[in-house]
Amino acid sequence: MEKERRKPVLGRVVPGVTPTAQRRLRGFFALVQAVSTSLAGKLAFLMFCTPPRRRLEPADAPIIAQARRVNMRCGKDRFAIFHWEHPGPPVVLLHGWGSHAARFADFVGPLHAAGYSVIGIDAPAHGTSPGMFSDLPKFRDSLAEVLRAHEPIHAVIGHSLGGGAVLTVLAETADHHPKKICLFGVPSDLDYILESFAMMLGLKPPALANLRGRFLARFGRTASSVSVFAAAPRVRIPVLVVHDEDDNVAPIAQGTAMAESIAGAVLWRTRGFGHSGALRDPATIQRVIAFLKSDA
Repeated sequence: MEKERRKPVLGRVVPGVTPTAQRRLRGFFALVQAVSTSLAGKLAFLMFCTPPRRRLEPADAPIIAQARRVNMRCGKDRFAIFHWEHPGPPVVLLHGWGSHAARFADFVGPLHAAGYSVIGIDAPAHGTSPGMFSDLPKFRDSLAEVLRAHEPIHAVIGHSLGGGAVLTVLAETADHHPKKICLFGVPSDLDYILESFAMMLGLKPPALANLRGRFLARFGRTASSVSVFAAAPRVRIPVLVVHDEDDNVAPIAQGTAMAESIAGAVLWRTRGFGHSGALRDPATIQRVIAFLKSDA
């Protein structure tokens, strides 16, 4: 398993990009920027929307094999869900950028033991789902479709961009909401991630501005406007925020600020797990289950 606490070699850490890849990309974009700022911005934006494919870890394979895999469609996108069926109410799991449903494998047994059915999503262009490009709207729309098709949903657990998609669904849709949500390592806004990505590539200010402009042209809003603070006022359900003090993708200050911005949210701080290691931590999983079963 890749170490969760690897240190960034060049700037902030971007999920799915190793230090060796960072060096190579930085060298490549130094050459591209010398030729054309616009070309550098175009290539960077294409890379920003192209998730890496995470391999299935051998220890997770038996758990994934126990699920019933179902293909779903949302607009032009097709994506897969894994349903670990149980008589109890469903809990939906949504991974982060460049990850897949198997990342939550350690949740399945404890959730079943607690009386819940489990649905894991492979977002478009992730895991076993087809496609090459993805983005927050695709995460949002696939989650919204699962919530609609399987309502009533007891809870959604979202990691990183998956957690951002949960908040986006709550802010931008009116129906089929879950009763509770749990958010792991969610960045404060997309511009922070966009800036981290640009730092990793070594983009200079003109190329970063071009990248931001392409984001605006593609999605009709700035990356900075896609933030938890914009979504927070519309959250009306119990929220558990899980954030690690050593998160090198979304700093702990962002998790603290998010918990403070959502009325009634509870913050559970972990230490030593980095951006996603807490998804494998038995104590954290039991804390999430206690939250799901509570009256709050």
